[in-house]
Amino acid sequence: MKPTPFPHDRSSAFFDKDENFSQRFIESIDLWATALLNDDSIFSPLEEKFDITSSTIISKQNGIFAGKTIVDRVCNYWAPSLKFEWNYLDGQPVSTGNILVKISGDKGQLLKMERPILNILGRLSGIATTANHWCSRSKISIASTRKTTWGLLDKWAVHMGGALTHRLDRNDALMLKENDLAAQYPRLIPEERIKSALINLDIESSGAFIIIEIRNKDEAMIAAKTWESIGINKSLTIMLDNLSVSESNNIIKSIRNLNLKSQIYFEASGGITLDNLKNWDESLVDVISTSSIHRGTKPLDLSLLFEEA
Repeated sequence: MKPTPFPHDRSSAFFDKDENFSQRFIESIDLWATALLNDDSIFSPLEEKFDITSSTIISKQNGIFAGKTIVDRVCNYWAPSLKFEWNYLDGQPVSTGNILVKISGDKGQLLKMERPILNILGRLSGIATTANHWCSRSKISIASTRKTTWGLLDKWAVHMGGALTHRLDRNDALMLKENDLAAQYPRLIPEERIKSALINLDIESSGAFIIIEIRNKDEAMIAAKTWESIGINKSLTIMLDNLSVSESNNIIKSIRNLNLKSQIYFEASGGITLDNLKNWDESLVDVISTSSIHRGTKPLDLSLLFEEA
């Protein structure tokens, strides 16, 4: 039997039933591409005015390649004369010196699209590479957070690197964070806020999954017991915020000893870095979430070189 995927894997939202990009993802690609090109003073599709030329893009470091299908879509509209002969697919490993693609077409279009193409491929490949690096060093599933720069494009690159997308936007899944609870129930103590928030949930509008942030064992126990008492046929993720491995394991063991029927996942987040990631290998958490795999990550170093006559 195929294992049930974590609710944190929302990669299916990138594709439709025919495995093409979903309308939701297409709209996000077009939005970010338009902004990127407008910043480069490109406001309409480029005309063919010059001789045909060709160039290659070479990887200057090892990594995971991502961005082929994005560049294909962007250039099909903005620079339709450009033809791409790709040597790698999204999600494949590349090495220093590898020729990723040969591009041919109108010289003017290629000169104007050089920087946007490199920005897209560099950023998305950089995120995919970092995500893959984290995944390869962890026994626990790694997920991104919602602190993105390029929205769904960042999340897609995370998926290409082998990590979990987590929620794609605020409405994709319901996350009850400390600030949400404090704003909603200002007169209650934290434990009562958690209980009230879960009891009064609007399940129909809660999105793909539900997460509640807790900071200590008492809050976690309240969350688990309340979820069991209301008997909702949906999993709950308890996010252990800025807790140590031992604190997290203590909480998880205590909740498991309750022998609850409800499906509860445990997510660790906050203060986890590549330097201490190995410490979590023996933890009982299901998922580790971090913004480090996509936020502020370095682009993969690429170079576009025009072929000389």
